[in-house]
Amino acid sequence: MAQPMKLSFTQDVGETSPAKREAVGALRITADGRKFRYAKAGSSPVPAGSLVMAPAAVAAHTGRAATPANVGDRVVSLVVGAASVSENAYEDGYLQVAANDGGGRQHRILSNTACPAGGTTVITLAEPVRAPLTAASVVSLIPSPWCGATVSASEENLPAGVAVCDVPAGHYFFAQTGGVACCLAAGTAAVGSMLVPGPAAGSLAAMNASLDVDQPVAGVAFAAAFTDGKHQPCLLTLD
Repeated sequence: MAQPMKLSFTQDVGETSPAKREAVGALRITADGRKFRYAKAGSSPVPAGSLVMAPAAVAAHTGRAATPANVGDRVVSLVVGAASVSENAYEDGYLQVAANDGGGRQHRILSNTACPAGGTTVITLAEPVRAPLTAASVVSLIPSPWCGATVSASEENLPAGVAVCDVPAGHYFFAQTGGVACCLAAGTAAVGSMLVPGPAAGSLAAMNASLDVDQPVAGVAFAAAFTDGKHQPCLLTLD
């Protein structure tokens, strides 16, 4: 059964935690309308005011033949391809059924075991399987956009929010996704400019209509024009 949106939290938006205290991806809205998603930093620290990017799917963990599972099962297994799986790399991510039996369904993952390349990872689901999985089912492990979020200069990646405090590697934090925020600027941007991930890691920059048509818009320049290399006001529109 799907759970309602959480209204009370044990971690403040300005805090980090080495231990998980909320569901990754949980949406939090403050009294002034700012929006945040509970996230986990990747293997590198995240400075305050930095835009973080979502992790990409691992090709060797997608398009795999399913291990058969019955309706009601909450523990399933999957043989992966030529890439290892780290413990809980897919916490609060999804087991998606891409084709054949059970196709079009997805199942939220609570945890997964580690395994080597070509090995088997055991996956615990948040909710039971609703349609049988067979050997013909094609399934993929899809990470949460907020699990393993990193500062990146890969501009075409998916922005996952802005860190509002310094975040140690591997710590949990709230990434801001909506409302007035303060983010590192790359280049100059006039007030009202649409903002996309910039060329400097962790930055936002004005969209260039002729060059950036394939980049996701993360927000709008707000209140003051951007100054390169400074942390500037913006209105985030990711949520």
